[in-house]
Amino acid sequence: MSVIESSNLALYPEEAAAALQKLTQLTSICLKGRAYRLDQPLHLVPARHAVFRGTLEGADVVFRLALSAKARETMAGEWAELSRVWPHMSAPPFTVQQPLFHAAKAGLTITALARGEGLLTALWRLPPEARHAPIALSADWLHKLTAPSIETRAPNRRPWRMWAEKAAEKQPHASLRSVEAQVLQKMKKLYRQIDHPEWRIALAHGDFHLNNLFWDGTTLTGIDLGATNHAPLYKDIARALVHMARRGMLPSGARRFGVDAEAFAAFSARFALSEIEANGFLPYFIAFETLIKVEHPQMPQARLDHALAMSEALASDLKQIT
Repeated sequence: MSVIESSNLALYPEEAAAALQKLTQLTSICLKGRAYRLDQPLHLVPARHAVFRGTLEGADVVFRLALSAKARETMAGEWAELSRVWPHMSAPPFTVQQPLFHAAKAGLTITALARGEGLLTALWRLPPEARHAPIALSADWLHKLTAPSIETRAPNRRPWRMWAEKAAEKQPHASLRSVEAQVLQKMKKLYRQIDHPEWRIALAHGDFHLNNLFWDGTTLTGIDLGATNHAPLYKDIARALVHMARRGMLPSGARRFGVDAEAFAAFSARFALSEIEANGFLPYFIAFETLIKVEHPQMPQARLDHALAMSEALASDLKQIT
């Protein structure tokens, strides 16, 4: 279930305080003899991880603490993936955070601080006509990340449909349930239409959206890479497009499959999507991302309105191809 990002720490003050206490204890052991400082908390997901800003030997860094045994396993995979990607993604203008320290048993990682701010946040200060170029750069960043691992395989469509169906059952907002049922129905029809012999997969980011790209005006730095895992190429693209649309980021003023039409075109062009990819696989995963992100019961009305508008437009466009 999607949490309310703007007040995430305020939602869980006791968990945040406990995480800081645990992190203080672990760093005193793991970093004994090294100069470091813990500063303000940045993010918290209960039972998963807490993220704090600080310094290590004079450099600005991010401390990430796993909050459960399962989260420690996930963190180990994420560290392995960041270490794999870093040599390929260490040179501007498209980079990832430099991996600096990992204590697997403690569930602690330290990475270089990403400069700037989330790209989606930065876009809001730009006039709509100036937003397309940075969005296109995000497609370039994803292409650089995935290009070395892109390959074709026989499609495995069924699990995505099943996961979307289960998530749709948990939607707490009546205003969204009806239209999401339409999206799910069209996704099932599309499932039968895209019985193609192959699709493209890659080692994916896992949670690719524009606020997981930090922008300092010249360089895009990816954060929160997931553990190494092959996934359909269209999954990361759809995640970014849906994340934008559900927050009202539609710089072109036009939609395609519910998301910004120019952003859809930018990613399609960068990855040279074929007809079946652009009008089959990618809409399939846009439907998946729409349904899988169940909104928090306390989600602000403005966010619900954006989600409703996006889902209605998606359902309408899916009718044209199913």
